[in-house]
Amino acid sequence: MRRILITLFVLAALGCGLCVVGGCSSMKKSEVESRLLALAKNQPIREAGLRVKSGEAVIGGVRLPVEYRWHAAGTSGPVVVLVHGTPSSLVSWTEVVHGGPGYAGLAQSCRVLALDVVGHGTTRTELDAYSFQKCADWVAGFLDLLELTDVTLVGQSYGGEFAWRAALDRPERVSRVVLMSSSGFPRRDDEWLPEEVKMRELSLAKFGWLLNSRERLRPALDLHFAQPSPDERIEEYFLVCENSDNWRAMIDLARDENGARSGDLARLTQPCLLLWGERDVAYRPERFGQLFADTIPRARWSPVPGAGHYPHEEQPALVARAIAQFAQEGAR
Repeated sequence: MRRILITLFVLAALGCGLCVVGGCSSMKKSEVESRLLALAKNQPIREAGLRVKSGEAVIGGVRLPVEYRWHAAGTSGPVVVLVHGTPSSLVSWTEVVHGGPGYAGLAQSCRVLALDVVGHGTTRTELDAYSFQKCADWVAGFLDLLELTDVTLVGQSYGGEFAWRAALDRPERVSRVVLMSSSGFPRRDDEWLPEEVKMRELSLAKFGWLLNSRERLRPALDLHFAQPSPDERIEEYFLVCENSDNWRAMIDLARDENGARSGDLARLTQPCLLLWGERDVAYRPERFGQLFADTIPRARWSPVPGAGHYPHEEQPALVARAIAQFAQEGAR
């Protein structure tokens, strides 16, 4: 998930009132996009640009006009579709896709598509309400629109649940699944983090974007990383949370998390690689990782040392290598 932000929402009433009177508005998606791509880390994506395609997709049982945005890299090899978590965007995959000092990215050996999910990042399409199934429908609709088959579908945190639901719903398109610190099983009352409780229970939580700041983000985000977050990482999460629709989607999803389809995981017949941060405090590997390993018939367990909830951002070399090897196994 994202498991960040939201400190004292009881202050939101005052903050909201003042900002409404003062005419505050959220950051437009176009500005979120330009500022995300302007970050030094995201130069490869900025130079290539984002691909955009409009069409229709069935989201929550209703056919809707949609606009998909994604980054494409690599020209040969197995097809890998990357699905980020919440709140985040496709640029969270930059180092995994393009590599870095001393290691090659996924694009060296795979055809990679990093998708922006509805209600996140730079995506213009908005929904009246967001849910896990609607986000999974968004992923499935993307596979349909591009007529992709034999896909290795990769998802992290909430994106993991979007991915495995889509794999269940489109088995003819998805041949392999990679889950990183994924949601999907019910949590006990004592397993919710304090900021998640606020998101789920406080009526003013949907206005929390008005109180978004880098200072509030840093301690909440650092909880989920083995090492303190660099400024660029803080900036990325700050920017996606500056848009009110992105924020609203985060709150909707936090309230929708309930393990409703966990019973379906036993029907996931595709080979599945479980990449789990050993220091994940959100979905602890010894409990949630083990549940996935025990439930999915063809699951392979692969802990990621030196990583918390975001292995792809803390250990991109290891994650890129593991995904590439797993995807290539299916291409042999």
